[in-house]
Amino acid sequence: MTASLFREGGKYNVRRSGRDQYEMSIPLPKDAEGRVARECPSEMCSPAYFKVKTGTGLSEQTEAFCPYCRFSAEPNEFVTKRQIQYAKDVMMREAAAGIGDMFRDALGIGSSGKKTMGRGLLKLELSVKSGSPPTVRHPFEEALQRTLVCPKCRLDHGVFGLAVWCPDCGEDIFLTHVETELQVLKTMLSDIPRRQSDLGHRIAARDVENCLEDTVSVYEAVLRAMAVRELRKRGKSAEEVQDTLKRRVGNKLQNVPLSGEIVEQLLGVKLFESFQPEEIDGLRQTFEKRHPITHNLGVVDRKYLERLQTAEREGREILVRPNEVLDAIALVLKIVTDLHRRLFASTAQEPV
Repeated sequence: MTASLFREGGKYNVRRSGRDQYEMSIPLPKDAEGRVARECPSEMCSPAYFKVKTGTGLSEQTEAFCPYCRFSAEPNEFVTKRQIQYAKDVMMREAAAGIGDMFRDALGIGSSGKKTMGRGLLKLELSVKSGSPPTVRHPFEEALQRTLVCPKCRLDHGVFGLAVWCPDCGEDIFLTHVETELQVLKTMLSDIPRRQSDLGHRIAARDVENCLEDTVSVYEAVLRAMAVRELRKRGKSAEEVQDTLKRRVGNKLQNVPLSGEIVEQLLGVKLFESFQPEEIDGLRQTFEKRHPITHNLGVVDRKYLERLQTAEREGREILVRPNEVLDAIALVLKIVTDLHRRLFASTAQEPV
């Protein structure tokens, strides 16, 4: 028998590495932007899934990191389950052709695909007909909307939510994620004049309102993420942290004064100690506009008037200006950057 299970060379550079042993190179599918899916090997990690763009970041990398939990391992250990299945499907399809060759070789069937046995009145003709090759199931990969480039090693990657660590260099790039998220809002605000010209005043005003709502959401999410990280660093279990968030935090981080109280109670840090009272009060007034926008179509209600003690009239519409939201974005970034420095500057390499 001279046929081999795999045909050497070809698309996957198949090569024999020993008796009945072969190696092949199977490129992993990329998304439309050239990123390859990765998955944290740790069973304790969630969401675990992320993407990296090959050709960016560190070259000849020997250690990779999970952006969520900083689990470290060799880069090839971060393959996804779907990629493993895809590689197995490709291998089975390549083997199918070799199995056919081996079967024909065993029966002595040549290139004609037929073999005649016997003579005279009794003849037997053998032939082999190849069936459909095994199906290769291409991995269906998740779409990740949050992409960025690590400022330290230049890895282009995508994650779910606000991750912390760079998958290549393992550095803490949490603030880069925050800045990227806030930059999206700044870009949207810069387009308001065009939107107003093309689509009218109400559409543009709604865009500004949405940016304000998103700014409050970013503020809350970032403070929550840092609180979780710090509590875990102090030895709290994941269950204890989630219980604390449920019982003591809730949605209080959306409120500027309450967020300061919560951070001090949970972490022992004064959130606004580096800022002037008038700065924080200005942020409070801007954030309070979110309530009527979210719950009352932007119309001033009694609850809003009681909170702000303003001269605005009930039933009138809230006015939110782009510059007002831009100022809030800038102050939010300063606040969370200052808190991050105080909490994590000396422990930037610690896993969550």
